[in-house]
Order: sequence, then C-alpha cells, then structure tokens
Amino acid sequence: MPEDRKLTHAVEKALREDKRTSGAHSVHIKAVSGVIFLEGQVETAEERGAVEEIVKGVEGVRMVRNRLQINPQSRGGGWKEPHHHEE
Repeated sequence: MPEDRKLTHAVEKALREDKRTSGAHSVHIKAVSGVIFLEGQVETAEERGAVEEIVKGVEGVRMVRNRLQINPQSRGGGWKEPHHHEE
C-alpha cells in the first residue's frame, strides 16, 4: 500500500535525524495499516527504547510492535534499509 510505504519512509527519516538513533544498526521497519513492526538488533536497552519513542512520535503511527533484540556487539556499518515494501 502506498500509505505504508510513505509511513515506513517517515519512520526511517525520523530515526536517521535523531542523534540517539542516527546510527541504529540492523533495524528493519515494516508498516502495515499504521502499525510499525521493528525487528533487528540494537546495542543497548536505551537505544531500543529511543527507537520506540521516536517511532511513536511519527504522524500516522497507530501502534508499535517492538521486536528489537539487544546485542552489544551489533555495531555494524551504520543505518541499513533491508526492508521490502509490499505493493
């Protein structure tokens, strides 16, 4: 759905622009009818919480399903966008 694609991009932008999550590693984002699914890994519980807080603040987000795992060794190559948009 085009709305889901726009919402996914809005969430990605918000996460990139916030200094707490600008280097979020391995965060996969999927939007389905206003529900955001977060999967992947972050380094700390604080980063996990910040990701969820930022996502909840994005206009159009109705609910967040935070499935992020905490892995202190998840530091990788920076922001990744491995999600797939459904048409």
